[in-house]
Amino acid sequence: MSRHHLVVTVDNHRCHRYGICEAEAPEVFRLTVDGRLDYRRRPSAGSRDDALAAARGCPMQAIHLEVR
Repeated sequence: MSRHHLVVTVDNHRCHRYGICEAEAPEVFRLTVDGRLDYRRRPSAGSRDDALAAARGCPMQAIHLEVR
């Protein structure tokens, strides 16, 4: 079994909070009432494909994923 974890970072200068990430991976990304983006830096293994879809779908390319 692999011990590698997906690590998510978001460039807040690029992020325009369109919400595509939240639609693709609501268990990882969430827009708050005051317009901030909250996200899980280390999502569960079951959220990996959704996080990848969110990163691919981000029009501002603000989501970065790394396997550590």
